[in-house]
Amino acid sequence: LIVLGGLSFVLNQLIKRSINVPSGKGDPADYLLLVTLVALVLLGIIFSALFFFMDSHSWTSSLFFYLMTAVLGLGIFVPWLQFFIKQHPVFWLLEFLVQTNTRLYLLSLWMLLLVVAGSVVLYQNSRRSTESKKLHVSTAIRKYFHFLAVATYVPGLIYDRQLLFVASVVCLAVFVLLEYARYFSIKPIGQTLRNLLSLFIDERDSGPLILTHIYLLLGMSMPVWLFPKFCAASLSGPSTLLPYCGVL
Repeated sequence: LIVLGGLSFVLNQLIKRSINVPSGKGDPADYLLLVTLVALVLLGIIFSALFFFMDSHSWTSSLFFYLMTAVLGLGIFVPWLQFFIKQHPVFWLLEFLVQTNTRLYLLSLWMLLLVVAGSVVLYQNSRRSTESKKLHVSTAIRKYFHFLAVATYVPGLIYDRQLLFVASVVCLAVFVLLEYARYFSIKPIGQTLRNLLSLFIDERDSGPLILTHIYLLLGMSMPVWLFPKFCAASLSGPSTLLPYCGVL
């Protein structure tokens, strides 16, 4: 209920922001977040309804998952975003990413941190294979990911908050889609994700979903998503810390 309430609040703010801005004159990043959130919620509802009647563990269901995601994404959500920003989203994104050298440097740094995070996951799972009694990683290991998250966000907040905005939205979409694949055991990655991530489950993931990494992403991104204009401006006084609320 808390998650749904938070999503409802964010969607409400984004819809108000979109309505109050003349067509084609709003920030494309705002529209990207709006369309992404709506798409993820609708996909979750559709897959939950379909796999209630279908066996999601079969290759047929997995193929249906990929086809449905592609059809809805390319046939509905991408054109919807294009309608808002008056430009093809792929071309806009490519132009946006290479706009400055700073963005290229930040993207390179984030790719490096992604490799480090993936290496930690693989290394811990390789240790589990040799230490059969090890069911979960320690809290100290989990803190590595918190450190990597901070190392990702702080440079973005300092040098290019708009890029951080877009990157965090894309990251949210990837996280949620991968969680759909893991939860529904979509072949060929669903079971692999279950095996890799089961080592990092704690009491907060006692249910069927693994959401701690998504909670972390949302918590760090909310200030930038909800107050992009304030975060983009030069603030003084206590307001200086507004963009850093999620990190702090």
